[in-house]
Amino acid sequence: MKTTLSIVAVLAAATGSLAQNITIPATNGSLPKAGANGCAPGYYPGTDAVIFTVPYTYQQVLSIIGNYTNLTWSGSPANSVTTNNSQALAANNWTPGSARFYDIAGAHVIETITTYSKPANGPYVEIHTVAPLSIPSVNVSFYSDFDGQVWKPICNGAATWSNFTINFCATNATTAAAVLHQLHTTDAMTVGTFLGGKNFTSCGVLAGGNGTATPSAFGGANGTAASGPSATASPIAYTGDAVGRVSNVLLMAGTAAVVAFHNLIA
Repeated sequence: MKTTLSIVAVLAAATGSLAQNITIPATNGSLPKAGANGCAPGYYPGTDAVIFTVPYTYQQVLSIIGNYTNLTWSGSPANSVTTNNSQALAANNWTPGSARFYDIAGAHVIETITTYSKPANGPYVEIHTVAPLSIPSVNVSFYSDFDGQVWKPICNGAATWSNFTINFCATNATTAAAVLHQLHTTDAMTVGTFLGGKNFTSCGVLAGGNGTATPSAFGGANGTAASGPSATASPIAYTGDAVGRVSNVLLMAGTAAVVAFHNLIA
């Protein structure tokens, strides 16, 4: 599969270069050999991106997302995620080749880090693979060689912008894109909820001291799914306060996505 160039550029700038020669743990954690379309036979390529901003500092966000085996913000119970890198647990210092294992929505998930960077002042950069898995409730299987997220401070540190981009192969790429889009939107919204539930409108609102109100969040994302077996999407770059000004409609869409996702896996 081909990685999405715009997020790769962001990640490369943050980390210097992408990690190479990563060993995927265990036989069932490996990725299939690609066919002519970049995917294994019976699988089709797709990609999805979610952009989200929360009105909380990078350090606050890092307290929620900064431990690779704590996925409470992504729907996994505390202490339910295991890893092949027990030495990293004490120092919370994760390296390429570190994998995590957990179960959600009837799927057994194996994700292996290829790039990881967590500087004190941002940006947080994480890229991992996703070994083949199936979600029985929606009758779809998929895997990914690039599942990346970036969190970086904006608004002079008063807010944090995030980008979730995944490139995948799926038995039905349209269905997989919808599931992944809803999942990543839910994840981003949950981080904000854990930190107090405020929503983001603009840097100006935060700078004006009105950040304790309940402005609308930028819950939007630009992932699109084409009809048929494939899906495509492109991530967008942060554009400043203009992001927040389309927020009311996007918040409603993001909330609908959360409800739809939970109904989907219930």
